[in-house]
Amino acid sequence: MHFSQFRINLLSIVLGAVSTGASPAKTLTHNALIEANDFVKVNGLRLYDSHNKTQYLTGINYWACLNLAADADQGGQYQRFITELDQMQAAGINHLRIMAGSEGNPTPQPFRMNPPLQPEPGNYNEKVFIGLDRCLAEMANRGMRATMTLNDQWQWSGGFPQYISWTRGNEPISYPPSWNLSAPPQRPGPPGRGWGDYTTTGDYNVYITYGNQIYNDTAAEALFKNHIDTVLNRKNTVNGRVYKEDATVMTWEIANEPQPQVPDTFLGPYGLQIPPNPSDPLLPWIDRISTYIKQSAPKQLITVGFEGKQGEWYWKKVHEPKNVDYATSHCWVQNWGVYDMLNSSQANLDAAKAFATEFITNTSQWGIDIGKPVYLEEFGMARDNWQNNVTAGDYQYASNATTTHKDNYYQHIIGLAVDSFKSKTGSYIGTSPWAYGGIYRPETQQENEFGMVWAGDPPHEAPGWYDVYDTDQALTIVTAQKEDVDAFIAGN
Repeated sequence: MHFSQFRINLLSIVLGAVSTGASPAKTLTHNALIEANDFVKVNGLRLYDSHNKTQYLTGINYWACLNLAADADQGGQYQRFITELDQMQAAGINHLRIMAGSEGNPTPQPFRMNPPLQPEPGNYNEKVFIGLDRCLAEMANRGMRATMTLNDQWQWSGGFPQYISWTRGNEPISYPPSWNLSAPPQRPGPPGRGWGDYTTTGDYNVYITYGNQIYNDTAAEALFKNHIDTVLNRKNTVNGRVYKEDATVMTWEIANEPQPQVPDTFLGPYGLQIPPNPSDPLLPWIDRISTYIKQSAPKQLITVGFEGKQGEWYWKKVHEPKNVDYATSHCWVQNWGVYDMLNSSQANLDAAKAFATEFITNTSQWGIDIGKPVYLEEFGMARDNWQNNVTAGDYQYASNATTTHKDNYYQHIIGLAVDSFKSKTGSYIGTSPWAYGGIYRPETQQENEFGMVWAGDPPHEAPGWYDVYDTDQALTIVTAQKEDVDAFIAGN
């Protein structure tokens, strides 16, 4: 189906909701409980469950699930967690990408998940682990599967640099620009309610290079493998399922956005692509880690968490190892210099859509070339933030800004993935916007005792930047995707 038809379907869903006064998502047929042995497999360029039913991932990122589901004395917001799971289920979402690892530092940082799952090497916060148990148990009850992300390139969860720091006596880490909720300018009134600003000034390439030592550091790799063992062999305290024997965990993801070696020069019109480097230690590391996971959890799938901005050569090499079951892509038009959230022009939006078209077209073809399906597991766009008057005291990312560009872009990029899925020559198997903020709003936020507000955006970024709120049109677009794909699968 062409994108224009996807837009027509979306319009009919919205008009139907208005005329009946009901949520459009209530017309969806939801998946039943995920049985422990209903594992998903890859066959060609598609996913199938144990009953050989085609699976399309109507996903969303919900990275903080383990912390939200924890007890209140660990900063959790259990009722919010349940409310938001119900909201996502009602919208037709059947897949969540969540963190299954966060690492602590002796010197607390305001831009890192707190409290972490693993405060120090091999020492786990059981109450946060129980939060992860609750995530999986409640997801299974709602017919949702998970991508469990085990590590991270970036600072907000600890990730690669923390493993390196641990092996070197907790040496200091030089952090790139990261959000500090307590920095000026502050929201008027009592403290602890934002807004904040970026306060650290380190260089991203220096930070990446430091973290990437994990690819060659045997001590850091041993710590990471110990974490893998701990998580995979965890017995869920809610439903008794061992994680590696639970089909709710569809996928183990090695890391969020692992980066290649920083090159001497970047290529392409946006300076994103990296020249081929067959000796890059990232490549054998992915092979080793994917093999290690597969040996322990052969029934579940494995993916890398790679973006794709680095170009065709790297994207294919990263996803070629035999134990990597499917590929991923992340598309970030503002972060990569394509789109300006303060520019209201049609030309600005058109540039973002043109980039997305090329990106999805290319990665779909690359998936065909290597014979593996592709999951668009991250993309996003800011609200119409040109409407927020910062000089008059508005928060730059205030939620009262409209979402005209965001909605148009969501329709476009989701439509591209749906087109790819429906095509006999396409390789996309789903989409996952970044990220679900649900009932959170920056205007009502209040730091908990751990300094967290749990926006859809992670704590190293401005709260509300890419959030998908429970009343946003973006959620209706996700619902339209689900209904459209369900009808297609039923008819084929």
